[in-house]
Amino acid sequence: MTQTDTSNAIAIGLMFTASALLCGSVAAEEISALDNAKAPPAAYIEAASKPLEKPKRQLRPSVAIDEYRQRIEDMEAEHGAYGAGIDEQLLGLGHALQRRGQHQEAISQFRRAMLINRVNEGLYSLNQVPMIERIIESQIALNAWEDANENHEYLFWLHAKNYGKKDPRMLPIIDQLSSWHLQAYIDEKGATLFEHLINATNLYALAVDIISQNFGANDLRLVEALRGLKATNYYLATYSGEPQEAIVINTGFGGGNVPNERRAQLDHYRMNSFSSGKTAITKIMDVYQKNPASPPAASAKAKVELGDWYMLFNKWHSARETYGEAYRALWDNGATNQEIDEIFGHPAALPSLPLLDEDREALADSYVTVSYDVTAFGKARNIRILSARPEDKVSIRSRVRNVLKRAKFRPRFEHGEPVETTGIVQRFVFD
Repeated sequence: MTQTDTSNAIAIGLMFTASALLCGSVAAEEISALDNAKAPPAAYIEAASKPLEKPKRQLRPSVAIDEYRQRIEDMEAEHGAYGAGIDEQLLGLGHALQRRGQHQEAISQFRRAMLINRVNEGLYSLNQVPMIERIIESQIALNAWEDANENHEYLFWLHAKNYGKKDPRMLPIIDQLSSWHLQAYIDEKGATLFEHLINATNLYALAVDIISQNFGANDLRLVEALRGLKATNYYLATYSGEPQEAIVINTGFGGGNVPNERRAQLDHYRMNSFSSGKTAITKIMDVYQKNPASPPAASAKAKVELGDWYMLFNKWHSARETYGEAYRALWDNGATNQEIDEIFGHPAALPSLPLLDEDREALADSYVTVSYDVTAFGKARNIRILSARPEDKVSIRSRVRNVLKRAKFRPRFEHGEPVETTGIVQRFVFD
């Protein structure tokens, strides 16, 4: 069987491993925590009674900046340096500065807005939230990852001071902060990547605890947090050390070096990563099975995730048995032929491969087009380079070969049994 449809051959995404691990095989409407974090949580909108207001007229940034400065000057003359409402104007000024790329000055204006807000509304006012979020945006634009991380932590602290750490109103900020830590780890942003990984794990566990305690052990909101735990446990299992650590300590796991105070916790998490991830997936299956509001065949689809988990940890026999159970459960629980084909009709890379969509090809600096087979045991074989750009760049050809040789796949299934797939054509794109 030949497959040339690259969009169906392997589930892909720019944030490849996070997306695959968090979303698994669920329905499209169940968006991952990483995707949800892009929009302001509803609790933020409710808490911030003074959200950012853009100018009613579509002014050029330079004109808007001048108008905001004049308005602020007039208000200060009338009400003093800490007059109520000046913080809103400073927020608008900072946003206009951001639009011009003047991020350092924007940060200064946002911080001044925070100070005025605290003077008028108190140290723990949640109306600081839009200002802090804007500061984070500028810090990310400036590649100030540690500063952005501190402000994410400050957002968590601020909400905890208002609600209490285990209040269900903390869930949106927990989701935002856990997503930040996980993505920062994946993108290797910051000098202490293992801290991002540990913090993300702890936050997802906290979310599971809050949801279970307040909404019950079978609440569907648990699924997202549990998938977060699955993702962090995969990264814990594959953690290979810090690129910039000053203190060198052998963790016993083949290269991970961490400061003394976090070594024990990291080692504990890593040793239990397989069982912890398996427990999270099993709980997802249980939630779907027991909650009558679950999407059709959701528990069976989650069982596919369990099979994938076994494959990732080289437990082929357990994976094959679990895939077979999932295949039969999909049929028995009303999954459509299309749904089953999307899961088992082609090999799927685990957790995913760093490919880009075909419509982004024009943006690529270089690419490699490759043909390969996937055995019934989920291994790539007969790897052949079909074309490459630039043609003389041997390193990217070698990189593609090495990625495929190490990759694990969920094999294609026919009638409930894994089979070989030949002639897969895939394009690896490198920015």
